[in-house]
Amino acid sequence: MSFVMSSFEPESGGLDRQAQAWWVRLHSGQATRADAEAFRQWATRSAAHAQAWREVMRVWSALDPLLAEEAARQASRARGFSWASVSESLRSPGRRAFLGGAVAASVTAGVLAVDPPLGLWPSLGDLSADYRTATGEQRQVSLGQSVSVRMNTQTRINRIGGDAANPRGMELVAGEAEVVASGAGDFFVETGGGRLQARTARFNIRHTGPQVCVTCIDGRVTVSAGGEQRAIEAGRQVTYDGNGMREVVRADMAGVSSWRTGTLSFDSTPLSEVIAEINRYRPGKIFLRNEEMGRTLVRMQVSLRSIDNAPVMIRELYGARLRNLPGGIVVLS
Repeated sequence: MSFVMSSFEPESGGLDRQAQAWWVRLHSGQATRADAEAFRQWATRSAAHAQAWREVMRVWSALDPLLAEEAARQASRARGFSWASVSESLRSPGRRAFLGGAVAASVTAGVLAVDPPLGLWPSLGDLSADYRTATGEQRQVSLGQSVSVRMNTQTRINRIGGDAANPRGMELVAGEAEVVASGAGDFFVETGGGRLQARTARFNIRHTGPQVCVTCIDGRVTVSAGGEQRAIEAGRQVTYDGNGMREVVRADMAGVSSWRTGTLSFDSTPLSEVIAEINRYRPGKIFLRNEEMGRTLVRMQVSLRSIDNAPVMIRELYGARLRNLPGGIVVLS
């Protein structure tokens, strides 16, 4: 009897990331018997592998009702979603879960894999991108001889056109990147429904929500979105979203490049926005359960090397109550 090998292999890296990748695959509704066997071999390779898998499962079992509610709301787009059935499947990950049975039946089309509740593991889109960075990771990639891209945390990009060595452009699926183009021909970037084009330029693109922000650091960049077009030069910035493009403004260059220096600086920024930014760089997630406190204007600096200390800083500076849960989850109130 022949055995078909699994086509899925988690990326190299820490065992926690491999365990998360396996969770996504096994609960995607597309896992096969070969995947189940490959996972069994991975999980029994060492005590450390088994512990990494148990930690992924422990995160779910430790979620308090408030966080479980939030995860359920995020997954509510899936018809027939049942948090109870998902929780039961996670507590007892048996053979049906491996084959996409229990979880896939309760979450239509594997929504937990496509849009992971609480952002606790990579989505299928994350795993399929040509290049991606994990939470807190920065990465330098070369797209041919004339284009260099510095990727910030939680960023996904795909090559477009040309060939693998010399693409004509790229898609910024989500995240933030600094692009340096110095070729004889134009290089383009597609993101958030818009298109950027440059020949010799250095520019920063941030697409972490519905709005895209483009800052020209050097040279000249043409930005097109919603039937409009703007040309921006060094020190200028423009934003756009589904409602159209804004006017070109002078950029806060220090703020734009702060992620390259390894420090996050906040000056009169609402605490809710500060936490949202910190969550981009810190594994797990910080939740603020106090709307009034979220409106507090904050002045603070956080080193990316000690980003895990941010919740304690907020507690000490602004009097928040802090509760730690497994998986890097913190509740502030």
